[in-house]
Amino acid sequence: MADVDPRWWRFSRDGLEPSHLLETASGVAAGVIVFDEGQQPVACAMLADAGASGTATLEFFSLPDPAAQALARRYAPDLLVAAFDGAAIRRLYVERFSGDPDLLGDLADLFEIEVRYPDFTQIDGHYEDRTIAVLTAERFQEWREGLRR
Repeated sequence: MADVDPRWWRFSRDGLEPSHLLETASGVAAGVIVFDEGQQPVACAMLADAGASGTATLEFFSLPDPAAQALARRYAPDLLVAAFDGAAIRRLYVERFSGDPDLLGDLADLFEIEVRYPDFTQIDGHYEDRTIAVLTAERFQEWREGLRR
């Protein structure tokens, strides 16, 4: 049995067969890669499941090192602005496990936890909670207006 990290479930749940990957990728509305000073990719973000309902999911990953995570946090505000400017989003969801690094930085406080699954899965030998948090368009606009003042 293969050991699959649950963070990559969206992309690996059906295996790595190309037609399955293409089907999964078709649910991605937009994406961006964050590069370090040496032009090496260190983080990526994808806006997934954006549709007529006005909801979307932000998938945000980085390499597991402090420099990559710091760059991800640095660009997180730009990613949120691009997501809300680029799609008609009423509610933007973020899913994370309790042991995941905080890539949103201070912006994480804008999101409200909607669902918490305690001891959802085992990662690296211990159980972690899974949370689903949401940022509404109204709350995003309030934050954005605060930047302009």
